[in-house]
Amino acid sequence: MEENKNEEEKVQEVQNLETQKMQEELENTTDRLKRLMAEFDNFKKRSAKERETLYSSIVGDVACKLLPVLDNLEKAVSAETTDANYKQGVDLVLKQYKEMLKSFGIEEIESIRKSF
Repeated sequence: MEENKNEEEKVQEVQNLETQKMQEELENTTDRLKRLMAEFDNFKKRSAKERETLYSSIVGDVACKLLPVLDNLEKAVSAETTDANYKQGVDLVLKQYKEMLKSFGIEEIESIRKSF
């Protein structure tokens, strides 16, 4: 009988050790999962910020290339001409061009007699 008790105690002790080992493995796995989730969340935030910065940079670069064209269109509108259809066509192109720039968030700033 005593042998059975010792064997049962040994079996119980082995089971306790296995349970403890499994519990530690579970905690380690849970910790790794939480760290990976946090790392992925940080990656998503960083990627979104990089995309936003890249978009702003690209829009700025394109705007720098397009603004001289706008200046030339404005000069063409103010130029003297006897052809009314030509003047109307240039006005329409200028209006469409300004609307296109506005769709990208590029708007004219009223700077004459205004403080910044």
